[in-house]
Amino acid sequence: MSTASTASETLAETIHALRDTRHTPMFTMKRQANMLVILLMAISLLAATAMPSHAEKRNNDLAKIIAGALVIGLIAKSIDNNNRRKPQPQPQPQPEPVYQPRVPSVCAISIDSNSGDAVTMYAQKCLRREGFDYRLPNCARDVRIFGEDDRVYSAQCLRDAGFRLGR
Repeated sequence: MSTASTASETLAETIHALRDTRHTPMFTMKRQANMLVILLMAISLLAATAMPSHAEKRNNDLAKIIAGALVIGLIAKSIDNNNRRKPQPQPQPQPEPVYQPRVPSVCAISIDSNSGDAVTMYAQKCLRREGFDYRLPNCARDVRIFGEDDRVYSAQCLRDAGFRLGR
């Protein structure tokens, strides 16, 4: 470590200034090993290119056989990859059946009108008592049934809201 004094205003500047003054050896073991590997590779490449190469007829035939086997292997591999890539037909999703809650028929009240036609109405208290806890539409009429206030829904109103009427 250098003994040279560096003036600074903060501790961080002092540490930064002293870090630059440390002596790092130029040839560490790792650097020497890397240089040795590079030198050996260069020598082996030079030796390989300097030697004359003689292709004998027997070695040439062997090279052709190996090259042919490689080509056949590549073709077989590409055919196999093409077979794998074909998309399998996906089963078509079946449509979900639409669920329509059934209104309990116990709650149906038949009321005769002046014209002689019967009108079917469903009382809200009866529907709730029977466990029909779905959100009811906003088409109810306020009535008094047996002296108690209640709300009734016409059959058409409930059908329009998506409910199935009990039989």
